[in-house]
Amino acid sequence: MKALILSIALVFLPAYSEEKIFSYFIAIKKNLPDEIGDLETFTPLVPPKGRFYADPFICKYEGVNYLFFEDCNYKKGVISYVILDDGQVVTSPSLALEEGEHLSFPHVFQDDEDVYMTPETYRSRCVFLYKAVKFPSKWKRERVLVRGRHFSDPMLFKHNGYYWLFVATKMERLSIYYAKDLKSVFYPHPINALSLKGRNAGPVFFMKERMIRPVMDCTKKYGKAVILKEIMLLTTTEFVEREFSRIEPDWAPELEGTHTYSQNEDYLAYDGEILVPVSD
Repeated sequence: MKALILSIALVFLPAYSEEKIFSYFIAIKKNLPDEIGDLETFTPLVPPKGRFYADPFICKYEGVNYLFFEDCNYKKGVISYVILDDGQVVTSPSLALEEGEHLSFPHVFQDDEDVYMTPETYRSRCVFLYKAVKFPSKWKRERVLVRGRHFSDPMLFKHNGYYWLFVATKMERLSIYYAKDLKSVFYPHPINALSLKGRNAGPVFFMKERMIRPVMDCTKKYGKAVILKEIMLLTTTEFVEREFSRIEPDWAPELEGTHTYSQNEDYLAYDGEILVPVSD
């Protein structure tokens, strides 16, 4: 496995003059029901030289599993996708969404018959809701959910009759908004005034009836590890979560961090950061 990771580093090493530079790749494996299991055996999704792949999100649509991710050339990110089958990537990356600004964190979810995406559009100071016109490659901007701040890693899900938007402001500060439906006003939650840390590291998922939210651990560095937190209480006035488990950057050699985790009933997907030396 160590040789594999080192070969990955060489494949997408950008031709920059810095002493070291970060790079990300994505790991994919089949899901085992009700447990995360061993993350050390995986299929890597390796970017070409001069790019990195991060922020994986899995979406199953009409029986087919799609993996959406940030595809970045170190200047600007777009959202790309591949199709998964039998634990393998069976298509080449294709473009899903590109805008005039950097895009990342493509949280894709299905609501009844429609499919939506809330990518990070940090520079716009808005969280936009996109709707698939022709899934998975054509999207239109439906509306602004919230505006007025630099928002990072927005994630939207439905629970107990409300749509909940979890997003980071000021890089790590957790903010929550809620609405009755996707066309309504999203109201700020009272916890927004508490300056709690808790930047999303992937979508909410359920495990043995537990509602789990992946959260970035940035205590030592940005995106060092993923904390899996169980949401114990979520109402329009209250929010309580507790640490359930952790994903450390120890599932492959040479890792400096792992900062996004996604799963559905079929697959797990997570990213790994490595630092690679750059020769002048």
